[in-house]
Amino acid sequence: MISTDVARSACETYVNSLVASDLEAVLALFDDEATVEDPVGTDIKAGKEALREFYQIACNSVTAARMLGEPRVAGDEVAFPFEITIGMGEKAMKIEIIDVFRFNEAGKVVQMRAFWGKDNMGPAA
Repeated sequence: MISTDVARSACETYVNSLVASDLEAVLALFDDEATVEDPVGTDIKAGKEALREFYQIACNSVTAARMLGEPRVAGDEVAFPFEITIGMGEKAMKIEIIDVFRFNEAGKVVQMRAFWGKDNMGPAA
């Protein structure tokens, strides 16, 4: 089981690191063989290099982010709601997301699934 404190810290680090464009801090949360499905239903990215490519784009795009509620921890997983803003000005978009992280015994994320779709997107203004 993952502790609530470790899970909460991972969620906060994830959100804050996206805004800070800190790619290495985001990647440090993940196991070397981790998978990311963002959003659910798209191709799964697997391994550090695939995650590096994916999160480089995210780090370059996210201009704001914040948690929308408390993380929910169950067993070795955590689900947490948050929103991101992509871009700036009139073209900025907000996306509300629920991510689910599954952790290994070392406290690293081995699977991330992001739940969002077109109904969760809108203008940031």
